[in-house]
Amino acid sequence: MAILGILTVPNPLLARKCRAVEPQEFNDDLRRFISDLAETMYAAPGVGLAAPQCGDLRRIIVTDPGNAKREEDENGRPTNPRFAAMCNPIVLETSKEKVIWDEGCLSVPDFSEDIARPRRVHVRWLDEYGKPQQKWFEDYDAVVVQHEMDHLEGTVILDRVSRLKKGRYLQKRTRQKVYAE
Repeated sequence: MAILGILTVPNPLLARKCRAVEPQEFNDDLRRFISDLAETMYAAPGVGLAAPQCGDLRRIIVTDPGNAKREEDENGRPTNPRFAAMCNPIVLETSKEKVIWDEGCLSVPDFSEDIARPRRVHVRWLDEYGKPQQKWFEDYDAVVVQHEMDHLEGTVILDRVSRLKKGRYLQKRTRQKVYAE
């Protein structure tokens, strides 16, 4: 397994819509990439990661909402990883009831925002072997899945805040980059 680089805004790849994983791509290379994606998520540490955040523009996400309260071994690895890999996820149905969660993003460092999302979401996807799956996600799990699916559409949390907040954040990042050079 390998830890991949995570792109941060304003990298233009983060704004691109991803393509579907094709049937012929469900092979050992895809499973290795998914494993690397999960390893990267855990190392960050995060609770979800989408392929475009690592420069791969395919519709792939990994999630482990339980990682927010993880226990680690002596090497800093989660003791009970239970990530879910989703290829070509599609929302089938959402609840009308919303939940507001303070969301952060590995591609938008040092920023979080209260985001309103459906409290329940029914998703269909293909697992890493190309087998169809579907499940209802609720509360925090639903937020994590929806957040990662946003990345597949080229949307980051900055796209869900006011232009003023987005502009301030990007200006701050630009200043930090200039000072770091």
